[in-house]
Amino acid sequence: MSTTLAYAGPERRRARPSPVVVSLAVTTFAGIVFATLCPIGLRPHLGSADVERFGAWFALGTLVQLASGRRATSAMVAVALAALGLEYAQYLAPTRHAQLSDAMIKMLGGVCGGVAGQLMFPVKRWLAQALRPADRAAPWAPEAL
Repeated sequence: MSTTLAYAGPERRRARPSPVVVSLAVTTFAGIVFATLCPIGLRPHLGSADVERFGAWFALGTLVQLASGRRATSAMVAVALAALGLEYAQYLAPTRHAQLSDAMIKMLGGVCGGVAGQLMFPVKRWLAQALRPADRAAPWAPEAL
């Protein structure tokens, strides 16, 4: 029998990321790898190519950031290197072409997504405090003392 605690106290910095968020990040990355390296005819077309690139890497950056917790810098470096690596890997695909401008759009989307993911932590904390009933104030809050 295992129990999970919602609040880990001072050990909250060592908390493990949610397996759901990690699996979503891995699945998103796998989809991006497929769309980047598959023949151009198999690539899904949802809109402008630049908007698709930015949106896909924005989603990946957000998920990687949420999965990495407080390791924001290393997560964003990993996303940026993955964008560069995948763009370079397009040289190996005969029907694809690698361009530096595409890599820059991918890296910008990933970093913007990471910033959005990092901003989710204080917003979530603020919402939890704002929606807390007045009779259940936190023990460290000034009105509880």
